Amino acid sequence: MGEQRARSIETRIHDQYAELPDSERKLADVILGSPGDLSAYTATELTSLAGVSKAAGTRLFHRLGFANYDEARLLARDTRSWGSPLYMERKSGLQNLGISGYLDEEIRVLKNSFANLNLRDLDQALGRINAARRIFMTGSRNSHFLAGYLRWQLIQFRGDVHTLPTIGETLGEYLGDFTPDDLLIVFALRRRVAGLDNILKAVKGRGSPILLITDPTARGLPGFADWTFITEVQTGAVFDSCGPALSLARYLAIEALHRAGPRGRAHLERVERQHEVLNEFK
Repeated sequence: MGEQRARSIETRIHDQYAELPDSERKLADVILGSPGDLSAYTATELTSLAGVSKAAGTRLFHRLGFANYDEARLLARDTRSWGSPLYMERKSGLQNLGISGYLDEEIRVLKNSFANLNLRDLDQALGRINAARRIFMTGSRNSHFLAGYLRWQLIQFRGDVHTLPTIGETLGEYLGDFTPDDLLIVFALRRRVAGLDNILKAVKGRGSPILLITDPTARGLPGFADWTFITEVQTGAVFDSCGPALSLARYLAIEALHRAGPRGRAHLERVERQHEVLNEFK
């Protein structure tokens, strides 16, 4: 059954999440909250944790294409390419985190996010970043500056990298021109704006591959993406951490430049020469 089947359990849930009955959705939420722990529970323990019947559990796993719960449990045991926990709720110490506590939590979410990266997906996504004819970025709220950051790194060693939509425009004005040779990179950390699923569906319909960088609370969106990277955001503080997503964006840029080889290096040198010609920096 191997890695491909193991990766598909989350994707299959996201693909069908909107159509799941309430009882099966409750169980799906428990699985998505910590899929790596699936192998630690018996079927009875898992359904009890979700507060649903064993029959609901049987229906969900059949719906996902598994013969039984044990088949899904075996896959969970054989792979680490899951997401991180849905979130960790902390109600104490929110006003007295302190620098030490803050750093401990930032390190924790950073390590957990990178530990859960699927290396095969990472390799394929990096290859696409260099091979794509054009790269489009999108993101709203906190995710907007993350998309802008990654664009600013990529344009230093390759052309045709754009952030959408620009001021006064809509995404629909661009989507009709998307092709399978392009790439859409979507930052979608919570709280996400409404309608993002429709955008991803439209891009998928154009045949353009999608790289999604999101957090464990995403539901349905990974079903549209070719590659999904889950970064943790939940700490004991009132504001989410964007540190892991920003660090991942930086890593993608560093590794993509390395893989771009002489072509990327030549582009970078041309950019630097123009900075000098225009006397843009002090």
